[in-house]
Amino acid sequence: MNNRGRIQAQGKKLEASEAWSQDKVLTKNEGLIKLNNLRNKISKNEAKIREKSFKKASRFIKNGPYQVVDRIISKTFMVSNTEHERIDIEIQKGIAFTNE
Repeated sequence: MNNRGRIQAQGKKLEASEAWSQDKVLTKNEGLIKLNNLRNKISKNEAKIREKSFKKASRFIKNGPYQVVDRIISKTFMVSNTEHERIDIEIQKGIAFTNE
């Protein structure tokens, strides 16, 4: 597959993700759907404490596209005043978050 990555919710007691591995480039809309699917996959409390991180991750997706050239693109959106609670976006191969 030419395009691969994942969006993760991480924390002391949480690890959930939405991954992609496909020939077709992942669009911004598809990335936002994956982000929303991730939000729905975790508990309401876990989602609530990450609300600002989800918004920042959404902005990151909307600001795409991003292309992996020589190393993985990894972006972390930490929850304020915590050590481990966060949302991560990794683009491991190819291009992600295009308009079409």
